[in-house]
Amino acid sequence: MYERFRRTLVRLFFGLAFAVILSVVPVVVSVSAQSMLPGTLPSPSSAPADVRTPPPLVPGVALGDCGDVGEAMVRTFTAGRRPARPPNPATKTCEGGRIQMRVEAPRHFGHRIMDPVRVTVLLNFEPTTMIDLDSLRRGTLAFNGQEFDLVSPTALLSGQSPVNVESRRMRNGTVLLKIDLLLQSSVPSSVAPHLVFRLDLRYAMGNIRDAQGQATTSPDWRVLSTPLLGLTLSPTATAGDQFRDFGVEPVPQVLPWPTLWLLIVGIASVLFLPGLLVVRWINRHRPGRKVSREEIAWRAIDAVNASARESDGYHKPHFRRIADAVRAYFGLRSATISEVQSRLATHPHLADIVEVLRLCDGILFEDGVINQRDVQALRRQLKLIIPRP
Repeated sequence: MYERFRRTLVRLFFGLAFAVILSVVPVVVSVSAQSMLPGTLPSPSSAPADVRTPPPLVPGVALGDCGDVGEAMVRTFTAGRRPARPPNPATKTCEGGRIQMRVEAPRHFGHRIMDPVRVTVLLNFEPTTMIDLDSLRRGTLAFNGQEFDLVSPTALLSGQSPVNVESRRMRNGTVLLKIDLLLQSSVPSSVAPHLVFRLDLRYAMGNIRDAQGQATTSPDWRVLSTPLLGLTLSPTATAGDQFRDFGVEPVPQVLPWPTLWLLIVGIASVLFLPGLLVVRWINRHRPGRKVSREEIAWRAIDAVNASARESDGYHKPHFRRIADAVRAYFGLRSATISEVQSRLATHPHLADIVEVLRLCDGILFEDGVINQRDVQALRRQLKLIIPRP
C-alpha cells in the first residue's frame, strides 16, 4: 500500500512540473508604426471662416527676412550667452507686421532628458503669403541644428502623430496656422542649463522678379524662424548628466517575487484533480506489484542484520526490531506469550515462534546475556517460521 501511494505521488509531481513548464511561454508584443505627418494641409481658401479673433500677439522689431533675428539669436546662445530666463510664450513679428508668430508650451520647467514636450506654434499671415511645410514633414525642425527632435511615431499610440497642423480663415481676412508639436531632447544638463526651441520654415510673399523687373512663376522663398522658446530642466531629479543615462536597449520586465510561486500554486490547484483522476485510472488498469508480508518482514530483519554488522554485534535495539517484525508478520503486535500460544495453537512452528519471542523479551526486559550461540539459533528459527520470498 505504501509503495503504491509513493508511486502515485511521484507521477502526480512529474505531471504538475511538466504542466508548469508548458505554461510559462514568452509573449512578444509588436508595436505598430504610424505616419509622422498628415498627407495634405487644407489651404486657407478652403478653410471654414472663423468669427473668433486671433490671440494677442506682441509686435516686435524684426525687419525684412523673418529669419534674421532668429539666426542672430542662434549665434548668440551657441557662443554660450543664453538668456537667464528663457521666454515662454515667445512672440515675434516681421515683414512690417504682415507675419506674426507666437510659440508657447504648457509647461516650461521641470523637464528631464527624453521627456515628451508639447509645443504650439501660431502663425498669423495674409492670404497671399505662402508657407512651405515640406521640411517639417521630413522631420527637420531647424535648418542649422536643433536641440529637439520629433517623438518617434512608434512610441505613440495608434492614431497619434507628433505633428498636427490646422489652418483657419479669421474674420479680418488673415490666416491663422496652428502647429502642435510633440518633441523630446537628448541634450544632458551638463551641456546646457536649459533648452531652446526654434522652428525654421520657408515662406514667400511673392514671386521672384527677373532683370527686367517682371515677376516669374518661382516663389521668392525666404527663411522664417520662430522666436526662441526656453524650457528649463528639472533640478530635483536627474536630467541626464551623461549621455549614457539615455539607454536605447530594451528594459527587461521585472515581476514581483511572489509571481512565480503564485503561478505554480495556481496551475497545481487547477491540475490537481485531473491529475489525480489520471493516476487513479493508471493504477486501476496497470496496478503495481503487491508486496507480501514475508517480503516486508525480511526487509526489516535484513536491515537489522546489516546494522549489527556495522556496530560489531547485536544490541537491545536490534532485538526490539526483530520482535516487532515477527509480531507484525503474525498480526500479534500487542499480544502476550500466552495470547500468542492460544491464537497460533494450530501453527506447525508454534514452539519456534514462542522461543523467538521469549528470547527477545528476555534480552529486552530481563537483561539477558547476548551470546553468539543464541544469535545463530535465532537466525535459524527466523528462517523456519517466516519463509524467505
